[in-house]
Amino acid sequence: MTEIEADTAPALTTKGLTRKFGSFMAVDGVDVEVQEGEIRAVIGPNGAGKTTFFNLLTGHLRPSGGEIILGDLVISGRRAHEVARLGMTRAFQTTNIFPSMTVHENVVTALLGYSGRTLRFWKSPDASIQRRADEVLDMVGLSEDRGRQAGILAHGDQRALELAMALAPLPKIILLDEPTSGMSPYETQRSVQILQKIWRDLHLTIVLSEHDMEVVFELAHTVTVLVSGRVLATGEPGEVRANSEVISAYLGGVGD
Repeated sequence: MTEIEADTAPALTTKGLTRKFGSFMAVDGVDVEVQEGEIRAVIGPNGAGKTTFFNLLTGHLRPSGGEIILGDLVISGRRAHEVARLGMTRAFQTTNIFPSMTVHENVVTALLGYSGRTLRFWKSPDASIQRRADEVLDMVGLSEDRGRQAGILAHGDQRALELAMALAPLPKIILLDEPTSGMSPYETQRSVQILQKIWRDLHLTIVLSEHDMEVVFELAHTVTVLVSGRVLATGEPGEVRANSEVISAYLGGVGD
């Protein structure tokens, strides 16, 4: 992957980010800076705090302390729909599509949702929305499936559809929660190629949580390792792979 120049303000920053559940500290003082146009992987063993961290970033949970900064705007505590409209969207680990709708209708519905509108079946959406839906389906390789019912797609294609839904509003940052979970080796490699193409074509900032280390080291510019809610290490993939503490805590026995 191309190196990222850190010559502008970070696209995403967290400062002392914490989240408690009762007496349990799930995220404990996490400081992260993600540069614009970077692919950042967040890895760690079960219970490391990755999902909680993502939920905090996207407004699905409120922080107990600390700040989340999108560009130069503090977004800590904003609701999920506000965060999305400010330019940070998410594709979840569990496929989050409308199975009875067509592939194209799923993307149109996502676009309308991000704009605060709903799909009215007696009225066709604007031509610009229709075109945008077609564009993102082409990006993820689903153009030929636009009229198919989403629920009958193969698992890898359903994940690609969810990616298209997250890409539809032209976000500045996209968060991917275990993007290759449950995929066959073929589907995994296809997903990696799609993500690389999207990153190149859209100049997106991507933050991903992923259990497949081959995917992490193929995609990421920078890797952050969380253990027990804290940052254990951050660095280039080769650095992190060679870090003895990381090997002991995680890479010697990879979990999700």
